[in-house]
Amino acid sequence: MNGVNLNAFQFDFDLTWMAFFQNAKGQTYTRYGGHDDAGPETHMTKTSLIETMQRVLKLHAAKDVKPWSKYEPEPKQTFTPEQIPPMKTMLGKRKESCIHCHDVKNATLKDLASRNELTKYMVYGYPSPAQLGIVLDADNQTKIRQVVMGTTAAVVGIRKDDLVKSVDGQRVLTYGDFTRVLELAPEKGILTVEVERNGRNIDYRIPLSPGWRKSPDPSWRPSTGIVGPNTGFWGKPLTAKEQAQQKLNDSDLALKVVVVWGDWAKKAGVRNGDIVIELDGINDRKNIKQLQTHLQLNREFGDQVKMAVLRNGKRQDLILKLPDKVDE
Repeated sequence: MNGVNLNAFQFDFDLTWMAFFQNAKGQTYTRYGGHDDAGPETHMTKTSLIETMQRVLKLHAAKDVKPWSKYEPEPKQTFTPEQIPPMKTMLGKRKESCIHCHDVKNATLKDLASRNELTKYMVYGYPSPAQLGIVLDADNQTKIRQVVMGTTAAVVGIRKDDLVKSVDGQRVLTYGDFTRVLELAPEKGILTVEVERNGRNIDYRIPLSPGWRKSPDPSWRPSTGIVGPNTGFWGKPLTAKEQAQQKLNDSDLALKVVVVWGDWAKKAGVRNGDIVIELDGINDRKNIKQLQTHLQLNREFGDQVKMAVLRNGKRQDLILKLPDKVDE
């Protein structure tokens, strides 16, 4: 991301991969890529990428490019990652000077934190259509593969196999297009989704309620580490044999501590080889990233949380006093 004009390329920096298809003026036909809770490549397939390219060529031949708008704004000024205030300090601590995508979001959140404008909810950028109950087909990304029962999309009448034409009046060809509109959608209000069904276009008005962006498992997002404290240790799941030896079930939390780096974890008495069986009330099966994310999104710097480990087969109850600031 070194030197990239962020005013020209706005996207989810917690991602796997993103492509913009533009004309010579920098106007966008469509975007492709992204990430969601389901996995890093859920919406990236060879079939859908080829289909997107073919559709873009037709749009280009017809000069049917998206006009400048709040969704695809005209970059009248240049603003690069290097201009985000915390970026210089972040890069100064590295041997390499490459600015990664997630660095852009992390630096932005740190800048907001320095101005007391940061909220944990800002982690949930570029929400998936699944937050509305709409699951898009990976190969044909305008086709709705599933509408989740009981969700807002299901309630208003959107159906499986409907083809998404536009969202809030913006043409949608891909998952990436859909998430771009959702990024700028209000916390409370109405979102219009136009679908095609049996050759007929139908508009649906989906109500949005506060908190609709919050997804079930954002542990894949690097930006969670900016908004809250981490455990100060790393762990890996026990094998089935190890679980049986410790008399633990498959559904139990069972993480063997393999690295302790945080002074707060060391002061709490956490040791390599400990088996974490409970943390802040969580005792069901989770990986270490999910535990970290729980603390980052639900606890504040300086909080104290209870944890329990098995050490030499015996339970040890510990108190983990979380760090007072972001662990660099």
